[in-house]
Amino acid sequence: MDLECLSCHQRGRVDLTAEMFKELSASWKMLQNCGVCGEVTEWSFAEAPVEAEEQVDFWDWVATTGEFFERRDSANQDERRKEPRIDVHVPLRIAAADGEEEMVTSQNISKTGLCFLSLKTYKSGEMLEVTLQPPGALAPQTKTATIVRSTPAGSGMTLYGARIEP
Repeated sequence: MDLECLSCHQRGRVDLTAEMFKELSASWKMLQNCGVCGEVTEWSFAEAPVEAEEQVDFWDWVATTGEFFERRDSANQDERRKEPRIDVHVPLRIAAADGEEEMVTSQNISKTGLCFLSLKTYKSGEMLEVTLQPPGALAPQTKTATIVRSTPAGSGMTLYGARIEP
């Protein structure tokens, strides 16, 4: 996999172990020694030109690479879910129907849903547009989601569960 030092922008090909891939995929960053900087720095996916027909659907990517992530205990997973959720924390832009927008971080994602924490109030059944910017040169991806569950999370925060609409 091609990675890039976030300090000096040196690029390099790295053979990732499953554990390294899990770390990189969870936060888009990992620590790696940089020969140019002469120290351990943060690295992320290297940008590469990607043709429109080569674009990857992030939600499908999560579903097909889930074996690299630590899955939640399937016995405790909500039986209504069609797909297992993967603990991955990625930045998301949430846009409500009233035009209000906010940036949040996912708590978990699957091909058909996601959870996120927010200080805003959303109602069950409310439709949202969820946009994420995958790493590298992939285009931002927007999906429509419906709030299906909310749970108080303390400090004025609410944990929302949303279903991705087909």
